Amino acid sequence: MLHILVLDFDTLACEETSASEFSQTGCRIQSTRHKEIGKTLGLRIAGFEQMVKARISGIGAGDIAVHYEFADSETSEKRSERRRKVSIPAFVSGKTSQEGFSCEIIDASPSGCRLSSLKLQGLPADIQLQIPGLDLPVNGRIVWRAEGLAGVRLLWQFARGARKGQERIRPPGLAEKAGAKSGRKADSSGFGVRRNRDTG
Repeated sequence: MLHILVLDFDTLACEETSASEFSQTGCRIQSTRHKEIGKTLGLRIAGFEQMVKARISGIGAGDIAVHYEFADSETSEKRSERRRKVSIPAFVSGKTSQEGFSCEIIDASPSGCRLSSLKLQGLPADIQLQIPGLDLPVNGRIVWRAEGLAGVRLLWQFARGARKGQERIRPPGLAEKAGAKSGRKADSSGFGVRRNRDTG
């Protein structure tokens, strides 16, 4: 079992859980939240800088099976995406600046979101979003603005598939990489998010 972070692209909600049965094409994730075959998720494995894009291929009693979708090209899905209304507090800044401010994500889809804040007009086009539960900032580009609102295209960083001199993620590599950070504390998840521990 390896500790992973699962990102639901439809709602931008994060779940810390574990995964097993890794193969070159997929794995099984301990979760009962996701119940839609074909739904797209982002998997962040402790020790890896990029997410792996995956689709749900099977649903069990307490887990789900996923199939990796490596980004072998810059092509994006052409199908229309459903936007979901959400209410997620976030922190936004320019891509090259740490100075920013709090905002709210008010709707989301796998490729973009809408931000709400009275301070959005002063932001550059290229931004970074800090989303609760996700340890790495997400790059984005503002594609439109209105009073107190901005539409953002999210620029996810996915692991790429096999190319010359590159290998796809393989189970031994996952285990070695996940165990590489030996200085981690027991109450830390490995994603920069501290877990609550029962002291009773």
